[in-house]
Amino acid sequence: MKHIYFTALFAGMTLLLQAQACLPDSTLVDSSAGVYPKPITESNPNGGIKKKACINKPYEFTFTVVVPDTVEIPILPAPIPLEKVAIDTAGAISNLPEGLSYRCNPPNCVFNKNQIGCLLLNGTPTDVNAPGEYKPIIKLKLTVNVGISFDYTTEYPGSAFPGEYILTLISEQDCASANLSSFDDTNYWYPNPISGPFLNNRSNAENIRIFDASGKLLLDQQSLRNGLLVLPDRMLPGVYWIHSSINGYPSVQKIVVLH
Repeated sequence: MKHIYFTALFAGMTLLLQAQACLPDSTLVDSSAGVYPKPITESNPNGGIKKKACINKPYEFTFTVVVPDTVEIPILPAPIPLEKVAIDTAGAISNLPEGLSYRCNPPNCVFNKNQIGCLLLNGTPTDVNAPGEYKPIIKLKLTVNVGISFDYTTEYPGSAFPGEYILTLISEQDCASANLSSFDDTNYWYPNPISGPFLNNRSNAENIRIFDASGKLLLDQQSLRNGLLVLPDRMLPGVYWIHSSINGYPSVQKIVVLH
């Protein structure tokens, strides 16, 4: 009898965990309305999706959805009362690599006011995708109340919520050769992996040098030029190291060049 009881209890817990696609970040409960992490902007260069994805490798990333009782929309002069935020249970996130989809907690993707929930990106990007940067956009339906309730559909990020999300997809070969655990940390140089000019979230980067995996010096530059670091044409796809001085302190960061 005890065996049957514990088996049933374990099965029930398993079903409960499966029903919960994700868990929201409870530390954000008192934050302003929005989807967290917030998009990358000039004032929030370390925002966005820091976790990179690999072709043919399972991937998960959790957004926390915060719904207080008011929402601030940059195009409006004052906060407006908010009743709920909802997204469609399918097809509401555009620009995802093939193989990735999403699920919500709560499962119907309706987030009521004064609550937090979450949105889970998950799946396995297939090899029909080209490696590079993908910029997901979430279509939201906000139910607001200004004497009467009405729905306001917007994109996040979008004109009402500036910025961008960047999901970097890496090839199988580069994924196998790179230490992806380092990509989840906050780094000075972004985007990483890179396929064009580098940006730096500190404008006073100096003594910038790039080495290949064998230690050969490929670039030696005193400072940024117009806020950018342009990679040498001779750099082939692969793993490199960028040395620099940030705020007077030395910094070393692994970077992955896509092409």
